[in-house]
Amino acid sequence: MRLQKSLILLPITSILVLSSHIGWIRDDLGLLITIDDRPIDVVGYFEDKLNTLTRNCGGVRRLNASNKQYQLAQSLIHDYSLPNSSNVNISSAWSMGSWILVEVEFPELLPAVVIIEKADSDAAIVPNAVWSGYTNPHLPAPFIRKFLIQKFNSPPLALINCFEPQSDTFKHQ
Repeated sequence: MRLQKSLILLPITSILVLSSHIGWIRDDLGLLITIDDRPIDVVGYFEDKLNTLTRNCGGVRRLNASNKQYQLAQSLIHDYSLPNSSNVNISSAWSMGSWILVEVEFPELLPAVVIIEKADSDAAIVPNAVWSGYTNPHLPAPFIRKFLIQKFNSPPLALINCFEPQSDTFKHQ
């Protein structure tokens, strides 16, 4: 008889102990699991893994400092919100067709991810498609991708989906 009671009480006790350590919170930015009151972005983790498995980055290329599109992006961002943006550090730049996605850090501004559209000889930062700030405790890549996609009527999906944060700011959140 005692063995039967033990076999019934063991799973109940295990569930109660686990539930005292694990919980869910919904904040303004999404859903997080908490383990001992430490928030973890499980949803963002799965979104990021799914993105990695399903995206097609064949038309997306990484830009370097010697590339003209990189230099154009640097110039546009430099002039975007002077004087604070004058000292721009590009962590990564990616292009696809007439689109450029740039991840930047500044000494006096929050880190940002900027999308630039280049039509013919004109190029401009898309004003409503600028992410600026931190995402902690949410994972940066899925969070920023979701933000940028929501800001466009017809976003350059492959470019946004292939974006992987490279800056120290987002790697150490």
